[in-house]
Amino acid sequence: MRDRTIRFFGLIIVWIVGGSFFPKDASSLPQFPVRFGSKIYEDHAHEEEGKTMDCRACHINPTGGGMRNQHGQQFAIQSLPMQEPTEEYKGLIESARITPFLSIGTDLRFAYLHAQKESTSAYRDSFFPMQGDLYVTFTPARHLIVYYQDGLQQNREVFGIVHGLPANTHVKLGKFLPPYGLKLDDHTSFIREKLGFGNVFGRESESGIEAGFADELWFGNAAFFNGSGVAPDDNRAKGFSATAGAKTPGFWLAGSYYHNKTGRETADAVTREYMGIYTAMSFRWLAFLGEWDRISSENPLTEHNGDAIYTELLATLSRGIVAKVKYDDYDPDWDASGDHLQRITFGVDLYPYPFTEILIQYRKNIEEIDVKNDQFLVMTHLFF
Repeated sequence: MRDRTIRFFGLIIVWIVGGSFFPKDASSLPQFPVRFGSKIYEDHAHEEEGKTMDCRACHINPTGGGMRNQHGQQFAIQSLPMQEPTEEYKGLIESARITPFLSIGTDLRFAYLHAQKESTSAYRDSFFPMQGDLYVTFTPARHLIVYYQDGLQQNREVFGIVHGLPANTHVKLGKFLPPYGLKLDDHTSFIREKLGFGNVFGRESESGIEAGFADELWFGNAAFFNGSGVAPDDNRAKGFSATAGAKTPGFWLAGSYYHNKTGRETADAVTREYMGIYTAMSFRWLAFLGEWDRISSENPLTEHNGDAIYTELLATLSRGIVAKVKYDDYDPDWDASGDHLQRITFGVDLYPYPFTEILIQYRKNIEEIDVKNDQFLVMTHLFF
């Protein structure tokens, strides 16, 4: 375990040293601000907020995910598809505005999953809707947004945002997913699902308050929340999470922290703490991103220490076609055996039309006990 952690930090050092040599307009990351570099704010209208590589450049939610803002919708039309957009698509952005104050958006992910015979998954050979979310935003004033998100997986988020404050600062109040690490769109990645940031069936979204900022280089977000997934809270302790660092068009380096205590009585009280570092970089048609998290869980009787690792290598084959290899690693307790999980994913992402993505993936699952449970996935993603 310690050897793997040392190797990961070795990669971090290589990324930091190499990052200073990467061109500013390099592209190839799934996190589109890095994949498309400075083009993400130079080639598209973005009048309301300042220039930034942070998630708020394209999303209503400053910490990413969910509904795209007008800039994000324009980017999805002009930069992602295999072919140049036609005049037919250029009027789609306004079609999402029911009135000047009310807008809608959506994410639909429909998948087919086939797993080997020893898999315990309920979806061993099934078609299923992985996501079906509807987003609604109400903008009664220039710097105020009321946001609502709900869908098939009940991953409900409801909050108000005061944004566009000095230094591109925002304040968020309501129920939301706490800020931490890379906000991947794949909720099954171990750094999301195992750490409790997948928000499947609304289990991980929290009621609380968040504040953050983002400029051309630096960004930071921090939140206080109930920590129980419900309101009212089940104890007097409050959860806290934060993420901050630097993001340039070709290189990211940031850290995250999470602390939360659950349970009322001493006997069932559990304290969870995560500390992580994540990075992203791109060079010509190649890109790389990674995250390492040290995780600990403690109750009056036991203490467990482990880690979670995510790395991803991407190659842009042509406009709208990206090949990728991903590695997931999760070991919740370094001193225990039988709980260490690893996964290697090979795939390709296709963007044939605006607001359309097709993912084809093969997952090689590696457990300490050899099991034939690899998975093949084809998924269509329609978004707006």
